[in-house]
Amino acid sequence: MASVSERTMTKNALFLLGLLGLLASAPAQAQGSAWLAEPGTGFFSLSYVHQSADEFYAGPNKGPTPEGEDLRQNTLWLAANYFLSDAVAVDVKTGWAKSQFITGPNIPAAQESFNGVVDTDVGITWRLTDEWTSGWPSIALRAGATVAGNYETGSINAIGDGGDGYQLSLIVAKFLGQRVGVSAEVGQQRRNNDIPTNLFAHGTVLWLLNDRLTVGVDYTIVNAEPSIDIQGPGFVAARFPEVQEDYRAAGGRLYYDVSDELTAALFYTKKFKGRNTALSGVYGATFSYSFGN
Repeated sequence: MASVSERTMTKNALFLLGLLGLLASAPAQAQGSAWLAEPGTGFFSLSYVHQSADEFYAGPNKGPTPEGEDLRQNTLWLAANYFLSDAVAVDVKTGWAKSQFITGPNIPAAQESFNGVVDTDVGITWRLTDEWTSGWPSIALRAGATVAGNYETGSINAIGDGGDGYQLSLIVAKFLGQRVGVSAEVGQQRRNNDIPTNLFAHGTVLWLLNDRLTVGVDYTIVNAEPSIDIQGPGFVAARFPEVQEDYRAAGGRLYYDVSDELTAALFYTKKFKGRNTALSGVYGATFSYSFGN
């Protein structure tokens, strides 16, 4: 049986990991959790995310964004998780975004602003082992389906790639004592419309400072199958969704339990290396309400 501190840590971890996918600068990989709450409980969340970049990679070459103007996007995310049983949970996230960029050389020159509904992701998680009842870490499988939003593609500041698809991942998590938890996820995402398949990995360390305050640090790797490069052979603006986008990102979060039902969070993450990707800094805030407790 988990202690009171461990149960509190588990609740914080659920909020942290269930919302981690919202931090990515592209809504491609939703992160799952191998820590599941009691059956019949769940949470709703609302998040505001701002991202901007003044550098990007065209193929493997890093340089300033065209004309040195920031590539910016604001996104409002809605998410929900529900725990059907001790071993099964479902999740959904969707939202609305607006991006802005002054385009430059080799891209149609204009003040470009786009908005629309982002890609919607629906997933189901099946926990295979529970660390509280076995000698193993908590291990889970997650399967998700992605439905493309209603935004325009074919621009450097498109809200997404415009593809439907699915993702599969394996998640392993473990508490180290009563105040530190670690989680890792590896998976694959496939989509249609000639969008390259992505392999992704997330790592998270959580530290419960007290019964209300939790900090976390994250590291993300995304590698796409080989494809065309920005400004490379065969590239035109309409083929932006087909480029091979790889990146590395790291960040941190601070979560505070306002009450038994309400959790607030601040977060920041930064891309620092990649291919065909903007080196975005991403920050925002999240408010989550749990129910069924």
